[in-house]
Amino acid sequence: MPRTSLRVSTALLAALAVALPATAAEIPDAWFFDGANRPKPLRELEGQPAPEIATKAWIGDETGVESSRGKVVVLDFWATWCGPCMASVPHNVELVNEHRDDGLVFIGVHDSNAGWDKAPGVVRDKGINYPVAQDSGESVKLYHLQFWPTYVVIDRAGVVRAAGLLPDKVGDVVEMLLAEPAPPGLGGATADQGAGGPASWYYGGAKRPAWLRAAEGKALPPLEGDAWFGTPLGIDDLRGHVIVMQFLSPESTIALQQLDELAKLQEEFGPQGVVFVGVCDHRASWDKAESVFVERGLTLPIVHDRPTPDAAPATASEPAAASVRPPPPFGVVSAELGVRLLPVTMVVDRSGRVAAAGVRADQAKAVVNHLLAQPYDGSSVFDDRPLP
Repeated sequence: MPRTSLRVSTALLAALAVALPATAAEIPDAWFFDGANRPKPLRELEGQPAPEIATKAWIGDETGVESSRGKVVVLDFWATWCGPCMASVPHNVELVNEHRDDGLVFIGVHDSNAGWDKAPGVVRDKGINYPVAQDSGESVKLYHLQFWPTYVVIDRAGVVRAAGLLPDKVGDVVEMLLAEPAPPGLGGATADQGAGGPASWYYGGAKRPAWLRAAEGKALPPLEGDAWFGTPLGIDDLRGHVIVMQFLSPESTIALQQLDELAKLQEEFGPQGVVFVGVCDHRASWDKAESVFVERGLTLPIVHDRPTPDAAPATASEPAAASVRPPPPFGVVSAELGVRLLPVTMVVDRSGRVAAAGVRADQAKAVVNHLLAQPYDGSSVFDDRPLP
């Protein structure tokens, strides 16, 4: 597909200034690129069920047209190499901020051919607050793209209402469609939220232990252990990054299985700057632990946690007398975050605070995508800590 960027003439902008407000039955031609002469394939999309987008990578929550039924959906087909696309991003961010809680879903669909490698940086630097996907190459065919950016707006019933809008008219169409009543049975309600996202993200769901909820919002303590498997992580390796960390014992089969899953995520998200790290129970034999990690082919760094000053001598296999007293701390890092059971996965946001604690292994990807899509102001709990 030719890379054609949309440029709006001064005359056309003047015409838009006097355009009459749209009604539910009609959106003025002047709100579209090329007006009444806009490409026929785009015009013919309108009034038809919206095709599902086909993607191969995501930054932010993976989202679809069908899963967003009951809400107004905006698809922005864009690319980092497209100047007008980049110029429109601040308007997109403002629109999402204004209508996020009103039933708007906004998805950026990036060109499949070039520029995706720069997308994570653009998302971060421009504070993009909506999910961004890399097209598989099929979406542009399904939506008959003719130029970049192309905005498509879909109503609550999943029907395309506008294709090829001018960037500064997207908000008008969104407000028009949000004002329409939702079709019966499509209220667009969102899932119940826990402290750091939907309850389905966590082991125990809405009934997860209070000590896990209490960990959320805490600053990540220094990862200073007795030894490291792999490359040690310092402050500069953590500052400004989403961090996925698992508290584990190498004697736990479940913990090792979850580490294998995190290793797969590391391959996907490591290039996007996400840091993966394990924190090993200080009571475990480190020699045996290293042998297990090597045998499983792990590459993510794992720190052997230090014992707390008041920790009683014990082995990792000793049962905890939970009915008499809380289980002994598994180490300094785990104690600071209140960890009481192993394994536990926590995800830390870019400011260095725990955003989600007790994350299910099969939901870690969703949590990471969610945090990558959040605006980041550059502040960090690590800013006031001295370098080691």
